[in-house]
Amino acid sequence: MPAEGESMSTVQSIDADAFGKVETHGIDAIPAAERHGRPRELGFLWAGAFANYASLFTASLLTTYYGLGVWDGLAATVLGTVAAALILGLLSNTGPRSGLPQIVFTRGIFGRRGSYVGAALTLFLAVGWFAVDCVIAANAGAQLFGGGNRVITFALVILIAAISVGVAVYGHGTIKVLESYGAVIFAALAAVLFVLLAPQFHWGQGPSVSGADYPGAFVLGLMTCFALVASWYPFASDYSRYLPSSSPTRAVTFWPLAGVALPMILLGLFGLLLPTIDAGLAAGPGGVLAVISAHAPGWVAIPFFVFVVVGEIWANYLDVYTAGLVTLAMGIRLPRWQTALGCGILGTALAAYAVLVSDLHVAYEDFLILTYLWAPAWAAVVLLSFFVFEGKARPRLAIFAWLAGTAASLLFVNYDNLFGNLISSPHFFNDGLITSLHGADTSGLVSIAVAAAVYWGGRRLRSA
Repeated sequence: MPAEGESMSTVQSIDADAFGKVETHGIDAIPAAERHGRPRELGFLWAGAFANYASLFTASLLTTYYGLGVWDGLAATVLGTVAAALILGLLSNTGPRSGLPQIVFTRGIFGRRGSYVGAALTLFLAVGWFAVDCVIAANAGAQLFGGGNRVITFALVILIAAISVGVAVYGHGTIKVLESYGAVIFAALAAVLFVLLAPQFHWGQGPSVSGADYPGAFVLGLMTCFALVASWYPFASDYSRYLPSSSPTRAVTFWPLAGVALPMILLGLFGLLLPTIDAGLAAGPGGVLAVISAHAPGWVAIPFFVFVVVGEIWANYLDVYTAGLVTLAMGIRLPRWQTALGCGILGTALAAYAVLVSDLHVAYEDFLILTYLWAPAWAAVVLLSFFVFEGKARPRLAIFAWLAGTAASLLFVNYDNLFGNLISSPHFFNDGLITSLHGADTSGLVSIAVAAAVYWGGRRLRSA
């Protein structure tokens, strides 16, 4: 029975977005009658997306490969995560205001054709993250069978991908429930494992880089954590568009920020400390999962590996769901569940390639760096349009500012870090600049600054 004062049609509308039901909406705006929930739900959803091994693994790169210590590595993790998560929270406000998925909302900023570019790039992100999450989950599952067996890992990729696509077909309501409750279980297991391994950690381990190279390593670590969060920017309003339009801006901004930052920082500390137990294992193909397998009691390591698998599946829900939405936004007129299935199949193929041919550590780092070549500049234009320059759209200026920010960022990419492993005796056009910056990759920061300056200046000149 509906509650007093609540119509039957409203209850039926909300039920269409309920747990275990196939979501009926595609890229259309969510009507006011179907809006429900509170901003704090975004905190649990995003915590579910970041309460997984990817957060721990990303932070472990800072001590394993970049040469940072535990506490300066944590500082880089905090700075990069919080800065990026704040932007994610601000972008989430476009959902309650419009009821639209993120890429569809940007049609009013970049124009329909301009939004297709963002949709294609977002599809790349979604499919790429699906592949990464499948490989991470499969590697964790392989640890249960002794680790290192590519046949077992490949079989697990197929199984994990199938489950991920199956749940993503259901949509927003199912995703929200599984993300929220799954995050709590994973966090509890990680906490138990952390306590048991704490005596083996070298808490005071300092950086292995020094002098002028140290700032470069710190910035590279900070931007790696920033890129992890920035890769979710084009997804933001996909998961806030069901909120009522009256949702407070502060709350809609705060809860994604808290949901991302808390698990990322706590799991980040765990990831920074694990390599201090056994640096050789951490740098090997098994990564810090191999460290856990070798040094933690089986009674907690085994369920932890199980929930690493499950946690990456939770993250895949978001990847496939958004991939389905952006495919629709690109004009491919199929039911959302069919596009989700197609994108899941493509991601599975990439994951299989990563397992059989590539090195996860290298591929993952390259993927993160590629993420912030365009997403931060795009976000800067979207946020200025939404919060500052409401009114008549300027698609050409918006596209130009986005492209200017992206183009400028290309000068500051550490290409040796990105492609050096693929080329013998590599030489890149900006080697002198990167050398003067001691390896720091500041391309993400540059893209934001240039895009914002061009768009701000252009709008002010036109209104003068």
